[in-house]
Amino acid sequence: MELTYATIVVLASLVFVLSGMVGYLYWQQTRMLQNIQSLAIVVSSHFTAPPPILEDEQAEEKPAEEKPEDEEESEVDEDDRVSVKEEVEKVEGPPKVDIDDLQDKTKKQLQELLTKKGLPYNKADAKPVLIQLLKATA
Repeated sequence: MELTYATIVVLASLVFVLSGMVGYLYWQQTRMLQNIQSLAIVVSSHFTAPPPILEDEQAEEKPAEEKPEDEEESEVDEDDRVSVKEEVEKVEGPPKVDIDDLQDKTKKQLQELLTKKGLPYNKADAKPVLIQLLKATA
């Protein structure tokens, strides 16, 4: 019976220690997130771009010149729209890749194909990984 009590005490102390460790990790995570947020606030306040000056605000600041009524009416009648010609351009997609020839290509050639297609890859990726990327996007 003594062994059972000893086992229960050991297990209970282990649970207590583990819960303390989890609490400590949670406390550290909370502190870290608070520090990151305060750094983000400082960085965003120091590195923000000045607001752009809009032309409408500048026009409001200048006094408007008064024009005679005849000139105002003639401006309304004029059509100053620009005619737009619609041109349909054929958009070419990424170059087609023959999946069967991929095994014969070098790693550098496979990386060039991925770059032409606009696909991200890691320079340390092995040749089979690059081939899988090309096959997945074909």
